[in-house]
Amino acid sequence: MGTWYTWVLAIVLGVGLGILMNKNKKANPESMHLLNKEDFFNNMRKGQLIDIRKKDVFEAGSIKGARNFKPSSLTGKYSKLRKDQSVYLYCQNGKKSKRIAKKLSSDGFKTIYILDGGYDNNKDGK
Repeated sequence: MGTWYTWVLAIVLGVGLGILMNKNKKANPESMHLLNKEDFFNNMRKGQLIDIRKKDVFEAGSIKGARNFKPSSLTGKYSKLRKDQSVYLYCQNGKKSKRIAKKLSSDGFKTIYILDGGYDNNKDGK
């Protein structure tokens, strides 16, 4: 009977440790880059251009070629983004993009570019 408890304890501890290790993945700061408007617009066609603003705001005006995603659909097991391609990310003001970039980085995305100041501060001229 003592052996059974030992096995159960080992399994529970192993699963718990695995969950903790997976949750504590750290974002790689070297994978995230804040770009000014000119650099962002000159290079955004080299990767996946993602707008994480609300759908109605996106439909009212966006950067040509951008795909609109809810932030929750970008990270995790069922993400539709390719990890082997750069991600060019923007939101309304840049704050949410930075937060989502950290999650993408911890999920294994190698290169994430963020539009500094977001869409509202950079929409004129493009």
